[in-house]
Amino acid sequence: MITICCVINCIGIKQVAIVNTVTVAYSIAVLAMYCVLALIYGEMSNFTSSTDPDTGRGGVFPYGWAGVIQGAAVVSISFAGFETVVTLAAEAKDPKKDVPTATFLSFGISVLIYVAVSFSISYIVPWHTLSKSTGVPGSLEHHKLIVPLYLVIGALLAAAFSVALCSVTTVSRNLLVIAEDGLAFKFLATIAKCSDVPVIAVIVTSAITIAMTLLFSYDILIHLVSGGALLTFTAVCYTTIVISYTAPAKTVNESSVLVENENPPDEGETLEQAEWIENQEWKVSGLMAAYTKILSVGIILFYQPESWSFLTIRLPLMILLGIICILILCYIRVTYHNQTDPRQTFICPLVPFVPAAGLSLNIVLFSTLDMTAHLMTIGYIVLGVVVYFGYGYFQSTITLRKRKQRTLEAGQETESTVNPENETSEDL
Repeated sequence: MITICCVINCIGIKQVAIVNTVTVAYSIAVLAMYCVLALIYGEMSNFTSSTDPDTGRGGVFPYGWAGVIQGAAVVSISFAGFETVVTLAAEAKDPKKDVPTATFLSFGISVLIYVAVSFSISYIVPWHTLSKSTGVPGSLEHHKLIVPLYLVIGALLAAAFSVALCSVTTVSRNLLVIAEDGLAFKFLATIAKCSDVPVIAVIVTSAITIAMTLLFSYDILIHLVSGGALLTFTAVCYTTIVISYTAPAKTVNESSVLVENENPPDEGETLEQAEWIENQEWKVSGLMAAYTKILSVGIILFYQPESWSFLTIRLPLMILLGIICILILCYIRVTYHNQTDPRQTFICPLVPFVPAAGLSLNIVLFSTLDMTAHLMTIGYIVLGVVVYFGYGYFQSTITLRKRKQRTLEAGQETESTVNPENETSEDL
């Protein structure tokens, strides 16, 4: 399957879009049929009062809210494909308009489908009769619905193929951008002239995917990908806050050594204040790092140490840490100036509160995964850090641009020292 996805990606992005549209349309049609069959053959008692005879658990939340949170952490992998829209922004005609619209529509439609199918599967049969190996097909087999059973199996295969196809497309484009920025090896940015596709990045992505599929079991891969997805969402929320308080980018003009896109300070603004506004992203980043650490300590207190009383020791400490986190966000909101361009099509509202809420929820969900997911996630983070500081940091376009800027500024200073008569009267 991965090999087929690789071939389609190498042919061109239009072919990827056509195949993905067909598979997604078929999957949605079959899932809609399944929801209708669930309403016909299902019973409300299966959803509300079904009880497992072995464990005695039953009701709408048989494992309580803890089970809901842990299940949400595992199925977060289902929301890992929305970055495809952003990754393929270069393929859109009007990215500023199309990307936010496509993201909201895809997210909303997917949530609606997920909720409908989740309700249907626990409505058509008692929840405790299902298992990891049966799922939706097992619920149809329970009612002897043979034709819908095979249609659903086909839809599941089509959905798996669509996910693999989009994953190869997304990761290969990410590698392309990273390589173009100098953070990865330059050969990954090779573009095929006949199809305008990063062929080497596609092949490398497919090879890594096949290797991981062969080396790890299904359960490990689910937790690994879920942990990676939650960590990615956390990083997006974190960087959204930092970027909102980051000054516009500056570029260097080699001929005049002037810094473009630089807004001069207002007449009543001192040099110290202008520098403080320019460097405030570092202060905001430090405050958000403290916020993340305090939140992590609060989550640890929720689970352990068990020898401490929850009501008299751990809960008051968690409330205190929560108040500190809120004060940090309020301090950022009141003290620092949001640098977001108001002319942008989409702006995250209520920064830093909305991104911080997403960051907190993702960390809570990540904490419910098992230790294997934590260790493997930490492992490939360490691998990324080693690659970045071993290669990417020194070869990145930002580092090279700064070197060029320093070289040009040093050359201008040397020229001014050698030829002081070239200075204008205004400079003097």
